[in-house]
Amino acid sequence: MEAHKKFIQMAIDTARESKRKGNLPFGCILVSGNGRVLLKGENTIVTDMDCLAHAEINLIREASKKYDHSFMNNCTIYTSDEPCPMCTSAIYWSGIGKIVYGLSKETYYQIVGRNDPNWVFEIPVRDVLAKGGRKVEVFGPFLEEEASELHKM
Repeated sequence: MEAHKKFIQMAIDTARESKRKGNLPFGCILVSGNGRVLLKGENTIVTDMDCLAHAEINLIREASKKYDHSFMNNCTIYTSDEPCPMCTSAIYWSGIGKIVYGLSKETYYQIVGRNDPNWVFEIPVRDVLAKGGRKVEVFGPFLEEEASELHKM
């Protein structure tokens, strides 16, 4: 539990850096099975002018060039916010074995409302993964108060 909080805080810090650079406040990190931080991913939708440049997608693009499927299966992705369906699917196809997230979709919508300019599906990560044939463990939410602050500013 404490390790999850430590890594979620790192993902939140990455999201803060993303926001500082003019992007949306989403971040993630990839942690190996032995607890080593391997990569971080920032949202770069604005600066890259790429609607698919979510933090998780950016991280997975980089990770898939470095690590094979069996290695990724022992890794955990820590995300500042509950991943959207696109990112959840990318996590699934990458082979990553665990997802741990900070801010839940439910709390996110309580903050930004449902008229947020981001087009987001209201499908929880667990619901998306329930349709897959491979088991991906999901834990969260953690540190919701800290994660939510980035969306209130």
